[in-house]
Amino acid sequence: MTVPTEAMEARKQGSGNQPLDRSFWTSPRNTALRRWSFYVHFYTGLVAGIVFSVVGLTGSILVFVPELRVLEVPGRAEVRQTGQRVPLETLFQVVRKSRPNDRIESFSSASERDSFEFSPDKALNFRSYSTADERFQTFVDPYSGKIICQYNYNHRFLQKIYDLHEYLLAGLTGKKINAWFAMLLLVVSLAGLLLWWRGRKYWRLGLEYRIHASWKRQAWDIHNLGGFLFFLPLLILAITGIYYSYESQFAKAASFLTQSPASIPAPRSSAPGAKWRPVDDILRSSDQAAPDCKPTIFYFPKSADSSFYVRVHCPYDPHAVGLTYIYVDPPTARTTLVDRFYQETSAMRLVRLVTPVHYGDVGGLTTRILWVAIGLAPGVLFVTSLLMWWNRSLSKRWSRYCAKLLTP
Repeated sequence: MTVPTEAMEARKQGSGNQPLDRSFWTSPRNTALRRWSFYVHFYTGLVAGIVFSVVGLTGSILVFVPELRVLEVPGRAEVRQTGQRVPLETLFQVVRKSRPNDRIESFSSASERDSFEFSPDKALNFRSYSTADERFQTFVDPYSGKIICQYNYNHRFLQKIYDLHEYLLAGLTGKKINAWFAMLLLVVSLAGLLLWWRGRKYWRLGLEYRIHASWKRQAWDIHNLGGFLFFLPLLILAITGIYYSYESQFAKAASFLTQSPASIPAPRSSAPGAKWRPVDDILRSSDQAAPDCKPTIFYFPKSADSSFYVRVHCPYDPHAVGLTYIYVDPPTARTTLVDRFYQETSAMRLVRLVTPVHYGDVGGLTTRILWVAIGLAPGVLFVTSLLMWWNRSLSKRWSRYCAKLLTP
């Protein structure tokens, strides 16, 4: 016995002396809400589908970007342990001498995601910005103090992927447009969910996939089932994607929802413009302030009145790089703030989790693999929607057009 389709059920409800049920809950096909949902879902998805697909595909690549970064510099992330390590201050001065006009932003271990901590067999990776705002990576051997390699980060393939994903290769304007498309993704997803609903009695039909059916039917099932299964993850990615162009508004919303502050002022230098203490003293102070945590990224002051700060990974931290920050005063090497993730307000935790959630950095390898699949989903849904459009409409028009051409 075959299960009655949605159309058969609709005809059944309208037959005989029984009035047609026009409730969206029981028979959505007969409602204006469903018709408008179709128009919104179809035309918005048709216009924005290519952008959804490109952003999703590039996002899938960026999930594993730390491992891919290492592949871009084969053999240069690993070093041989040959005696004592050179002081960090000396390494810093070596990099500054090699790029005297750059602003050195940070340094970290040149390694993959699972070993961000400063490891004895890893080179140190110093990131700097030139006067033309180009980013440079300088790999330094911590035992010899020699520069292993140096390259322009902006010209690397993975950076192009990142720029395409976040900026659509159009700078800040592209970033804003990207956020608008993320809003459209919210609209398309919500309209798609309304289309997926078949009514109270037949909603299970939306979970079917007929593997032995024709390719036309399978394309429909993939679009229908895939849209439902990936609805919530795509909703999360769309909301977190909007954040990057509307950070202040997002913080205000988080503060309103949780009734707590969404930020705290960063400590300032006790003597702006004064000489810094050696980098080794700064990092030592950070280690003493949070001995249970491991440093992952060391940041230099951005201005004369700014502080050093060290990003650390603490126990039970949901992020591989860490979501705790330790601020150290430049002229005194005194720790001024330990900003532990689990001691932050609810609003601050929400804001700080946006990036890890968006790039699948929470939950380990399983989440990252799932995020890759989610990133590919918009492209699959777009292709299947085009196939469905072709099957239902364009193929018939094409046949009529060809018939006219062949008619004498």
